[in-house]
Amino acid sequence: MAMTVLNKPMCAYLFSIYGMRLKYVTGSPVLAAPVNELLKHFRQDSVEESTELTLCFKDVQDRADIPLRLSPSARQLSVGTGAAVRDQPETGLPYEVIQDEGRLIADFHNLGVLLMDGVQGRAEGYLINPETMPANLIEYLFHLALIELLRHRGLYPIHAAALEKHGRGILISGNSGRGKTTSSLSLLRSGYRYLSDDHPLIRDAGTHVDVLPFPTKINVTRATIELFPELADVPDHVPHPGSRKWSFHAEDRYPTLIGERCRPAMVLFPHVADVPHSHLELLSKRRALELLLPQTLLVFDPEVARREFEVLAKLARQVDCYRLHFGRDIFDLPNLLTPLLEQG
Repeated sequence: MAMTVLNKPMCAYLFSIYGMRLKYVTGSPVLAAPVNELLKHFRQDSVEESTELTLCFKDVQDRADIPLRLSPSARQLSVGTGAAVRDQPETGLPYEVIQDEGRLIADFHNLGVLLMDGVQGRAEGYLINPETMPANLIEYLFHLALIELLRHRGLYPIHAAALEKHGRGILISGNSGRGKTTSSLSLLRSGYRYLSDDHPLIRDAGTHVDVLPFPTKINVTRATIELFPELADVPDHVPHPGSRKWSFHAEDRYPTLIGERCRPAMVLFPHVADVPHSHLELLSKRRALELLLPQTLLVFDPEVARREFEVLAKLARQVDCYRLHFGRDIFDLPNLLTPLLEQG
């Protein structure tokens, strides 16, 4: 996919994501800052050999400035209004996904367009007046394009919090409001190491599945802040229309380091229970896989979807998976989980 060059100086930012050499190109400081914040743990001054992945984001003033031309063979794959659906929260981002001659096109209408070629490892983003957008929205759109490229290289995101202790990992998966972030904060404050708040990466390591850190800011609601005194002064932000959150870096609030790649030992599916004490319910492998599948992002390439399913199935087979009935003993959760982690 040809990269369009605008009549302005373009700056390149270099990253290395688990052996994947990545170059991000933009001529807009507004588009540079959120991406450098998102990928600050992967930043490189230089990368050896040729770049494997290239993303180029450009600012345009009007929808008509986006060089989007569809072929007669283009077909619509998905469309959404951004409204809440079942357990999925409202995003306020109407979108259309189109397949066109090897490109995957995500059209966000008045916000802009992402053009992605996973096979070639290239993506372009055209954002309309990004100076009017919250930084977290720019970060979100870049992350969508990046994930599309990474999953073609065998790195798959999963909607979960991820933590590590003594080389053994815990994934805490589930939709908003189920206690995922509250559970992970309880473990963080007890000394677990942070891997990710929402989208760690998983990879087939042959004999097992690896969990790879993708550390970003932790997003919390006002209700969560009220449970943890150390979060009383975290700043708020608006990641996308219809969503208000507060965010912070784990290492700024807790005596923790960013964890390392690890082998998962436990997967939790929490839900808040009005009981005094939390407890675990061991799930069958089949039920665990059924719960894991909705926690992946939408995949449109059949071969990529097949490979991602196989990794999730291996994870469900090899790791103990539990329903966490998360009671009112929030700060005692490490006492429940750590002995199980150390027994494995």
